[in-house]
Amino acid sequence: MTYQFVPHTESGVPSKVMKDLIAGGTFLESIANSPYDWKAFATQAEKQQDYSKETRRVVLQALERQNPEPSASEQASLDAFRNGALTITTGHQLMVCGGTVFFEAKVLGAVALAQAASKELGKEVVPVFWMASEDHDFEEIASFRIGEHQFTWKQPDAKGPVGYLPTQDLADQLSAWLEQVPLNEAQKKLIQPRLKAYREGKNLADATRQWVRQWAEGLGLLVLDGQDMALKGQAAPLWTAEMEGQYATLIQAQTDALVAQGYKAQVFPREINLFDLRDGDRQRFEQPDPECPYFYVSPNALMRPLYQEWLLPNLAYVGGGGELAYWLQLGSAFEHLGRPMPLLYLRNSVLVQDSKLNKNLKKLGITLSDVLASNAEKLKGQLLGKNTVLQAEGESLQAPLMEAIDKWNESLIERYPELQQHAAALKVKMEKLAQRTAETRYRTQKRRHEELMGSIDRAVESIYPNGTFWERRASYADLVGILGQDPRDAIVEKMSTIKAGTLVIKPDF
Repeated sequence: MTYQFVPHTESGVPSKVMKDLIAGGTFLESIANSPYDWKAFATQAEKQQDYSKETRRVVLQALERQNPEPSASEQASLDAFRNGALTITTGHQLMVCGGTVFFEAKVLGAVALAQAASKELGKEVVPVFWMASEDHDFEEIASFRIGEHQFTWKQPDAKGPVGYLPTQDLADQLSAWLEQVPLNEAQKKLIQPRLKAYREGKNLADATRQWVRQWAEGLGLLVLDGQDMALKGQAAPLWTAEMEGQYATLIQAQTDALVAQGYKAQVFPREINLFDLRDGDRQRFEQPDPECPYFYVSPNALMRPLYQEWLLPNLAYVGGGGELAYWLQLGSAFEHLGRPMPLLYLRNSVLVQDSKLNKNLKKLGITLSDVLASNAEKLKGQLLGKNTVLQAEGESLQAPLMEAIDKWNESLIERYPELQQHAAALKVKMEKLAQRTAETRYRTQKRRHEELMGSIDRAVESIYPNGTFWERRASYADLVGILGQDPRDAIVEKMSTIKAGTLVIKPDF
């Protein structure tokens, strides 16, 4: 296999707000520093010198409690954290079998960044995976696909935090489905431990922790679930302050400032950005309830980052564009929290350049970078020479027509001088009609080069199946199936750290 790296700055993958965050020098810099500089990491490490020893003790005990019988690499990370290590964190919903490729890509990105930061800073840096076990959107976590086969966990009565859901029924449904799906040996090796975890785990949180730890063994990853009595207790002042509206007011003001600068509010702020977990459900607090036990308080998407950073000495948070967009709504809230906002590191993406895509790119004589930086229609225009060939051709076709119109106008004005304005308007109208034929000729060129246009459509479809970037549709099992092996360690080694982008994996054909 070979690997290619396409920086986010040279592709159309990130959104505008993320490109502005990466570039720096915009309004966003008043909220969060651009993370693509080791000096920024060194500055962040200095800010974490005030991290509470008591909080470190509580978090360490939670990590040890949640990760029993640690592997050698997990134990090394636990020891490092005990002795003052900093952290780099990523997190995700508890997707069935990971959902899509970017679940695993985020984990590997955090591991790679932690390794690089440790080396660059000369300090121990531990990667952490934060489980979003309190999320209650069951439909978002219930499906994944292998090839064209899609699995959906059917649980009609599902409610409350998904982490609470028992998984024996999931294991039965998944096992029956897998019998109908053709898998190679590498895919079986990947999937079976996940199926086993769903059989053995008491709930989805427990099972997800089990298979993530199994898959990431040797990488030093520590898995942390914020749904923990001691951790919730440590953050009790946070819940009290939000019940009083302290953070909600600041979050709304920061959100309004972003919108005023032309950015979108990724998450709608509430008057109380907390949920109530009592009665086994997850309901929004509509009124302050200071009597609610802290264990039953659950942060929403805007309060969860504050909770996370209250607990962890993070250098950076590795997230997707949608995630980091709502972190940008929290600048003022972090100032009030008295904890540094971590560097917001737009995660690396992963893409496989398979044999079909490779064939189409060769036929077109273009690179993957060309496709990532453009779209199908622009590529077609470029390959047909729309802006140069058609212009030259148009000038050639238009010349005799315009010459005839000029002669006709001369004769008209000579005989009817008072119609000079009419003659000028006629010339403009004919010029517009002549120019309009360019689009007609362009469509004709596309029909003439139907095979070439088909190759462009197929190349773009390979990268954006059904209009969605490949890693947001394909599963990690798809990736493993294409390659015939799990590229986990190679991705960590090859993944860019200080300059994020898309890691393109090219199998040996």
